[in-house]
Amino acid sequence: MRKPVNRSRARSGSTPRTLTRAMAVRNMRARLLREGFPRIQMFILVSLTAAAGFGASVALLAAGLDTMALRYVLSVGVAYVVFLLLLWLWLHTSAADYLDVPTSGGTGEAAHQPAEFTGGGGGFDGGGASANVDFGASTSESGIGAFAEKPLEAIGQAEDAALPLAVLLLVLALVLGIALSSLFVIWSAPLLFAEILVDALLAAGLYRRLRVLDQRHWMVAALRHSALPFLLTALVAAGAGWGMQQYAPAAVSLGQVLSSR
Repeated sequence: MRKPVNRSRARSGSTPRTLTRAMAVRNMRARLLREGFPRIQMFILVSLTAAAGFGASVALLAAGLDTMALRYVLSVGVAYVVFLLLLWLWLHTSAADYLDVPTSGGTGEAAHQPAEFTGGGGGFDGGGASANVDFGASTSESGIGAFAEKPLEAIGQAEDAALPLAVLLLVLALVLGIALSSLFVIWSAPLLFAEILVDALLAAGLYRRLRVLDQRHWMVAALRHSALPFLLTALVAAGAGWGMQQYAPAAVSLGQVLSSR
């Protein structure tokens, strides 16, 4: 004899609900923006990262590394490692606040269960009107006369005058490169934090009552969101360091380059 089907149990959702990783990340991002200040937190992390990069550059210089391009690249590398460590620290100190992860209507009983969490920036010289004007002498001493008599020397002087502008442009490129990369990471902080939180909570088993797709390690999302900005920063820093040292070969720091004019 066929047993009657318990319709109420079937409607209650006894089977696990499929929750994609994208859905979980979207829910987590909305919660971060609603309950926290992810961009302010990321600003703090980025500031600490910049301080670590500067400290690494000073330490490398003290250790005898005088090549500015190489030192800047290594400093950015050290700063990136520090950034990832800061993300790991943030994850371990903040994940407990998001254990009750919203699941878009699914059965989230496991989300409320405690679990051990393991996260895996010309002047002219003249005396006015005079009755005796020696046009020949004034012409030979003026910029026009100098250019007519010694064109190569005048061109050389013009190039020397343009070099400080090139240095300023290099410094501006360095500052803008660091600032734009930092702003990008800060602006994308809600999504970055949401992804690494979801991946870490998945690894901790807090979604075990749900069939969650696309599970991955939290470091994958961290690298995907931050590797390119740091790589571009390293390239800009290396180019700026090389250009400044070409202008002032004896200089080993930015301050010495600016004071070598």
